Amino acid sequence: MMGIAADTYANLTRQMYDDWEQRFYPKQKELLEKASTGQLASEQLSRVDGNMQNSLRAATQSNTNKMARFGVTPQLDSNSDARQALGIAGTKNAIRAHGEEQSMSILSGANMGLRQKMNVGGGM
Repeated sequence: MMGIAADTYANLTRQMYDDWEQRFYPKQKELLEKASTGQLASEQLSRVDGNMQNSLRAATQSNTNKMARFGVTPQLDSNSDARQALGIAGTKNAIRAHGEEQSMSILSGANMGLRQKMNVGGGM
């Protein structure tokens, strides 16, 4: 009985590893390469302008509709464009900072799992 269970367990472990190697490892490797070269941050930066403009447009429209229900027309705020530009710049700066931090943690191995960290020092 013990031999069958051990063989079954070994077979399942091999299948799980093969599945990981075929399906997950290529994506993991691709993401690691993109993160370490800064490509992920660049892709995010390219999406920021459109996403922020859509969000701000929706918020402005929502505010206009809400005020219209009360019979009030919104006044143009001269500072709103400046606030929007600052919001976009702040978002881009946060993405850049996160990208740099992520690259450094990848290079330093800060994202390694606990078991891997224990094995690095020659422990367990």
